[in-house]
Amino acid sequence: MRSGLRRRAFTFALVAPVAGCALGPPAEPPMTTSLLDQAPAEVPRRAASGASLAVFPPEARPAIDTTQMTYTLRPHHLAYFARNQWGETPPQMLQPLLVRTLDATGAFAAVVTPPLDGPVTLGLRSDFTELVQDFAQDPPVLHLALRVRLTEEATGRVLGTREIRVDEPMRQANPAAGVQAANDALAKALRELAVFVLERSP
Repeated sequence: MRSGLRRRAFTFALVAPVAGCALGPPAEPPMTTSLLDQAPAEVPRRAASGASLAVFPPEARPAIDTTQMTYTLRPHHLAYFARNQWGETPPQMLQPLLVRTLDATGAFAAVVTPPLDGPVTLGLRSDFTELVQDFAQDPPVLHLALRVRLTEEATGRVLGTREIRVDEPMRQANPAAGVQAANDALAKALRELAVFVLERSP
């Protein structure tokens, strides 16, 4: 009798930790990774010239130059989502879209990125100054802002600068809607940037 009790007690001692593991805290949801990859559907076009254009790597302040995805709940507040992130930093995702957009204008003999094989006619430098999902508003809004500068590379002469800002309403108050709004806003900003470059380039 005592032997049977000991066997049952030993079995319970083995099973209890396993059951405890099975009933432990649920696994954390996976990280969601998103991209900025939407170029404008249409861009202004111009007859090709002999000019070449170098698109230099965009820059950003540290709060934006990160794969963390930002949001705000009130003025002067900035926070990062715990389970949502960008696949690359916003400046890294911006550069190929700049190249694709400006090449689509047909206005340049070549649109290139560093390292450069030789001299180029024009240079485009840009700063990503804002990219945040604003939940302090109802409905929420995605704020996107770029600062761009076009220069004549041989002389360093500034041909023009522009601040481009887009405030895109979000369909819902969640990170996925913010990602879609960010892509829609960036496509609008890129089209405005293409207009600016064509206006200021020889």
